[in-house]
Amino acid sequence: MSSPTTDRRRSTLLIAAMLLGPLACDEGEAPMSSAAAASEQAEGEAKLGPEPADTGAKVAAKAGDGHSHAGPAAAEPEARSVASGLDVGQRLLPFDIINASSGKRYCQICEYGPFPVIMAVGTVDDPEFRKDIVALEAVVDKFGSDKIRAFAVLAESAEGEGLITPHADREALMAQAKAMREELGVRMPVVVPAPNDGKVRGTFEDHYRVSQSRTIMFADRRKQVKFSAIAPLDLSALEAAISDALS
Repeated sequence: MSSPTTDRRRSTLLIAAMLLGPLACDEGEAPMSSAAAASEQAEGEAKLGPEPADTGAKVAAKAGDGHSHAGPAAAEPEARSVASGLDVGQRLLPFDIINASSGKRYCQICEYGPFPVIMAVGTVDDPEFRKDIVALEAVVDKFGSDKIRAFAVLAESAEGEGLITPHADREALMAQAKAMREELGVRMPVVVPAPNDGKVRGTFEDHYRVSQSRTIMFADRRKQVKFSAIAPLDLSALEAAISDALS
């Protein structure tokens, strides 16, 4: 026969077990005590190690799901040192163009493959941009078209938007572009950004962010920008960047 002390101890343990109750578990598993669960969770976390920090993109993806998530705030946009076009260190990204002479739609950057590339962007009514195109053709001739390539992009100026893919009077612009190339007597392609399936913005607008005519960028074989400027007074810095890229 058990003693009163033993009975009281058993009653206390029984009440404690009833109050704690079983924790949630998979079907077929025995209930786990709170202490055992905490111990197992701590052991599991120790094995996994600390959770990796979320990138800004992951934090953004988690937002709006109704739960709070610890983690660093999204990184501030990287400061730009140029007012128009890509900064040095950024990369040229593929985007579709329409060749003013052939009317074909393709990606000029892709077409040039591993060649270092000069990309000049301006408007058809900018007489100084026409001079830039001729000067850039001379630079290509100096280094050799078997070493570097160049092309000129004619875009439409929109207030508050910078230079964008032309939408109005596209056929007229194509005719002007073709006539301009013939008039200047250059071999480099003169192209127009292709429409983005009816969308107002695309890679040309969102990635390149050209705000002014006469924006000139040069990228090496990996398409990493090594020179970027608006209407440079001379092209000596561009030629120095090309020499470094080819060395």
